[in-house]
Amino acid sequence: MRAVWIWFVLGACGGDHAAPDAALPAWDRTLPPASVMGTWRGLTPARGIVHLHSPYSHDACDNMPRDPNGVPNEPCLQDLRAALCTDQIDFADLTDHDASMADEAFPTLFSPRAGDLPVMNSDGDQIGSRMTCGDGHVVTFTVGGENDLMPVMLHHHPPGDIATRHAIYNGVDAASVQAFRDAGGLTWIAHTEQHDITQLRTLVPDGIEVYNLHANIAPDIRENYLGLDPAGAVSAAVNFADTQPGHPEPDLALLSFVSPNTPAITRWEQLLGDGLHIPVTAGSDAHQNALPILLADGERGDSYRRVLRWFSNIALVHDTQDLAQIEASLKAGQMFAVFEMMGTPIGFDVHAGAAELGGTANVGTTLDVTLPTVRNLDPSLPAPVIKAVVYRVTSAGSTMVTSSTDPTLSVPLASPGAYRVEITIIPHHLGPYLADLGTAYADVELPWIYANPIYVE
Repeated sequence: MRAVWIWFVLGACGGDHAAPDAALPAWDRTLPPASVMGTWRGLTPARGIVHLHSPYSHDACDNMPRDPNGVPNEPCLQDLRAALCTDQIDFADLTDHDASMADEAFPTLFSPRAGDLPVMNSDGDQIGSRMTCGDGHVVTFTVGGENDLMPVMLHHHPPGDIATRHAIYNGVDAASVQAFRDAGGLTWIAHTEQHDITQLRTLVPDGIEVYNLHANIAPDIRENYLGLDPAGAVSAAVNFADTQPGHPEPDLALLSFVSPNTPAITRWEQLLGDGLHIPVTAGSDAHQNALPILLADGERGDSYRRVLRWFSNIALVHDTQDLAQIEASLKAGQMFAVFEMMGTPIGFDVHAGAAELGGTANVGTTLDVTLPTVRNLDPSLPAPVIKAVVYRVTSAGSTMVTSSTDPTLSVPLASPGAYRVEITIIPHHLGPYLADLGTAYADVELPWIYANPIYVE
């Protein structure tokens, strides 16, 4: 993520400000364990970050990932580790750039520290590293890379010397896709908005990003790929750097610029229309390299804690510490992406008979959807408006089947296709936390959950 947020500093001083509302429920800077979301017929949620940078990316840590002696930036790494604990992340799929991850021995890339335990496979490869937080929460790291392609959950580097590794990590062809699979990983596409459909059809990746935070922020991507005002994110988000009394909650900065990455959604639906089973994730793309100034909560604007709290990917598994199950969940699309800044969803469910997300159901079954509620919503706050939208995707395109704000809905699956569910939210309950900025950013419909499809044959 480029350092485009530095203009936030312009809003750190302000004009007229109201006194903060002492009666407002305290803003929770943390996330609860993913287990509070519920269970799915024996499956339990594992919260994951799929697209994350450590000091082994050349542009991480304010573009200073190493000290003059080449030692990785330890304070930055500790910020990352602390954020994963605070935000109750279960699995962290590191995706560092080939500079410098391709230069390192594979086990080094897990950045193990005292107390961490390696996760080995039956071939003797270290495929993960397990960190136990102070409260007993366990975070499991995996290693991948982000260049034109984004391999995740690798078991080892692709074979060859360092120069060969760099070439493979920078590849964007079918041979590179296969090389990552041969190295035990899945091949994902980051920044889907920047890949045309012909290329995606040729590559046939294991999954793609349906949303990328960087795309919503960077002026060049907003203008060239999303058709948005290039300065729109920066000019809106500048207000959240206000440190005066009556300032908006800094964690809500995302409200000012979050919007669907429409080209990514379109490409996803084109691939689904081809009959492919393509899972999606939301990419945090966190580097902690954009806004080093302290905001009103005493934390830097782009802290790992803040960015990783905004949204994550929920894999549905039997064992949240079993990497094989998490990888299988990602590959199958047995997962959904959720913007938890809007609230942690409770009770969300989509299934068609025995078919879970990513699964296959027969024509004649019923798609059952349960709308989520916001966890621990204080009754003194305005109520959000939550809606489910069901789309059917075929070779003819994408059609909205139904939408509803009812607590549950059942959709007869009379025709083949990929059926996907989006949950939207008008987050009125966040409006009071915007303080003297006003409630406008909380009074618009925003994405809350992107669920992977159920495929009907």
